[in-house]
Amino acid sequence: MPVHIDPNRRTVLAGLLSLCVPWRSAHARAIDHDDVKGFPDSTSGYLKAFQPYLKVFTGCVPFPAVDAEGNIGAGLKPSGAMDGHCSRSIGQVYVRSEKFRGQCATMYAWYFPKEQNVDGAGNLGHRHGWQNIIVWTEAFDIEARLISISYSSHGYYTREKNPHMHGTHPLVGYQRNPFPLNPSVVDTKIRGGLQPAVSWSDLTPAARQTLETFDFGKGVPFNEYNWYFNLSKARL
Repeated sequence: MPVHIDPNRRTVLAGLLSLCVPWRSAHARAIDHDDVKGFPDSTSGYLKAFQPYLKVFTGCVPFPAVDAEGNIGAGLKPSGAMDGHCSRSIGQVYVRSEKFRGQCATMYAWYFPKEQNVDGAGNLGHRHGWQNIIVWTEAFDIEARLISISYSSHGYYTREKNPHMHGTHPLVGYQRNPFPLNPSVVDTKIRGGLQPAVSWSDLTPAARQTLETFDFGKGVPFNEYNWYFNLSKARL
């Protein structure tokens, strides 16, 4: 059974996590964003069946956020071109699933070294960015009926009951929105690419530890601090 975390208690949980586990092990460190070696593709079954194709329209492509030793990507300062120093990577997509309020939720999340809304100076960007979708199905099965998909959008979610698909795979776009120019993921007709997928349970303890405790700004959408909070927002 899922444990529902009151948003007002999330700060307390974060404090307990930081007291119990430091953000990195003795050997973990922040390294260049393009030096992080991601995890090999390891998902199967329904996790693989519903893995989205991601089309990047503007900004960085996704990069691995953490390696097996818990080393973290240092990200990029939001300057220069929107895709400056971050236009090529095999990427990584992080996956976590659980039954939540009567529906089966599977989150697919991507990390970006920076997010900025325009090229050059004066952009409203930031170092480190996370985006995700949540696929809602009737069962954890490759033939399960799709109920809807929730798309992250700057702290909120939009929900689409008839998303564009390629077979069982959602078609997702990453772009700068027309207004207020913030980056988000959206439904799209265009098929992008697939990244090596790794589930939360297949990450090493060192990698999970880093994702639980490193300050990514708004944070990792699928760690213990954010997981149920995001499911609650997306399920509404």
